[in-house]
Amino acid sequence: MGSDAGKALQDAQLKAVEEIRSSGPKLLVDAVIAILVWVFGKYVFIPIASEFTLFGIPLPQLVSLVILVALAVLIISIVRELLRIIDAVSLVLAYTIGSRPGATEEEYASYRRGLRSIFYVLVAALAFLAFKDYLNMFHPLISAVILLGLAVWAVVTLMSAGRAFSRLAEHYAHQWAAELERRVRGEG
Repeated sequence: MGSDAGKALQDAQLKAVEEIRSSGPKLLVDAVIAILVWVFGKYVFIPIASEFTLFGIPLPQLVSLVILVALAVLIISIVRELLRIIDAVSLVLAYTIGSRPGATEEEYASYRRGLRSIFYVLVAALAFLAFKDYLNMFHPLISAVILLGLAVWAVVTLMSAGRAFSRLAEHYAHQWAAELERRVRGEG
């Protein structure tokens, strides 16, 4: 790794540490609260509400709506903080996995985009799982439509992320082929 790339990696590592320091505690607290809301909603309030209606509306649907709103607020806050951390960590990973002679800043930016995309798909899938049961309380079709849209977006995003690493794959494939050729010829 050249001195410019080494300095960039060090700067990226410092930025990641600072993002984790500033976003980590809020992320952790919001995640614990979201988990508690989800667990209490699913295993306490909705089962209790199953016996009641309010103005002809089944109470589990109303309780589910309250929990959905609370989860949405918490998930938005979690995702905001998580994206800041993901952005910083993906920069560190881009410089780490992409470090090789001749790597350009454009390549590092491409690796960073690819890594962020993979993380984004993971975050979106986890967020969907948090909402799925509560959306099903209204109608399973809502969850199905959202899941279908999420799946299409995830496939396109992951294909794009894979393409972001093409130069890195070419470099290592070339390196591997050259080493194999040397061994076959008896040079190494």
